[in-house]
Amino acid sequence: MDDEFDRPSFERPVAELKRVARYQRWLIAVVLAQLTLWGGFIALTVLSPGREPDVQFPVILTFILGCVGGIYVFLLSWELRGAFAAFVFGLATTIPCMGLLILTLVSGYATAELRKHGVKVGMFGARVAAIDERPSLYDDDDAGW
Repeated sequence: MDDEFDRPSFERPVAELKRVARYQRWLIAVVLAQLTLWGGFIALTVLSPGREPDVQFPVILTFILGCVGGIYVFLLSWELRGAFAAFVFGLATTIPCMGLLILTLVSGYATAELRKHGVKVGMFGARVAAIDERPSLYDDDDAGW
């Protein structure tokens, strides 16, 4: 069965594209926060030899970031893939280490969808203003009208 979103003639409304871009930026922020958290924890552990590292704070913060990431994975998957994928990806985000993989996977889906609709996507996602600046499929000055 052909998915309506995969057809080349289907263009998502601007409001949907803006939601996708916003959710993707939040996902990227969660990934960067987790990487910074654990990079800092490892650096502090290496720089303070002889001290037993307290893992409680980073684990609690990772859990909180995982919940926030799970919410945005759910919302973004709902926009891109539908309800079933949203539930599966949202639940998979709660599994330690796999959650980071799911965050990047869903962010990749968002990047592909935005690029398919002519939105320029950078390293930290797409700017919402870039959606308004993109050329529309229906704006053609050479149409002969």
